[in-house]
Amino acid sequence: MPEQFFIQPKTYDTSNPYKATIKSNERITPPGARDEVREIVLDVPASFVYVEGQSIGVLAPPPYEFGNDQHMRLYSIASTRKGEGGRGEEIAICVQRCFYIDSVSGERYPGKCSNYVCDLKAGDEIEITGPYGRHFIVPRDNRANILMVATGTGIAPFRAFIKHIFEEKEAWQGKVRLFFGAKTDLDLLYMNDIKDDISHHYLKDTFKAIEALSPRPAFDDPEGLAQKLEENATDVWDLIQHPKTHVYVAGMKKASESLDTALSHIAGSEGAWLRKKRELFLEGRWAEHLYD
Repeated sequence: MPEQFFIQPKTYDTSNPYKATIKSNERITPPGARDEVREIVLDVPASFVYVEGQSIGVLAPPPYEFGNDQHMRLYSIASTRKGEGGRGEEIAICVQRCFYIDSVSGERYPGKCSNYVCDLKAGDEIEITGPYGRHFIVPRDNRANILMVATGTGIAPFRAFIKHIFEEKEAWQGKVRLFFGAKTDLDLLYMNDIKDDISHHYLKDTFKAIEALSPRPAFDDPEGLAQKLEENATDVWDLIQHPKTHVYVAGMKKASESLDTALSHIAGSEGAWLRKKRELFLEGRWAEHLYD
């Protein structure tokens, strides 16, 4: 299912959930966009402490599937540690309204958690857990280079990264690159007429964002992302070779597969890229948040 992250409830501790209140719920894709993506701002308890790149678990109400006593999805926090808009106890998540096709009947069903969250109104109360994900956080060293690759709602943690780096930290000295794939320009989250939180940082000396639109917008096709990576092969490979570069990949699993294909071409062979990727992973400089 294409909801943000599907996690079996027993994978994480959900025994002490927090109560959160919906502050706002707005669509951030234009009416003409194929997908409905909404930004939900939550008022969370002061005891809920997190950093950029972490996620929350949302507990959907019953009924649950047979044999389960919970239904949880993880959603990346799109706000910095100072809170949404600097309001310490407010955080934003980015949720795509999802549906799936039953493999037996062929019927179309709404994704339980995404539709539950997308239908919430201001003042509604929900249960959240977490935060989760200590491996997907901004490097402490402001001389580090950051290469981010995202599709769809995978942009959420990178919105938090970018806002933290350029609005809250001392002058960032390392290079920051964002490759963001979308079906059409209407699907460029946080970079459109309704919600534009990233593009005003384009003028920063260290930051460059490369938007990759799909050549086949009717399909969930990451080819445009691979093409943009290869068009920027020199810059990308120089960054990856640098010992201070950290690579983050978020979004659909197809994006990770597309990234591997493009970087195999850039590295000269699949073997050369896999060796480099393993090196990045072992050194703690490779992190992924992926979903189907």
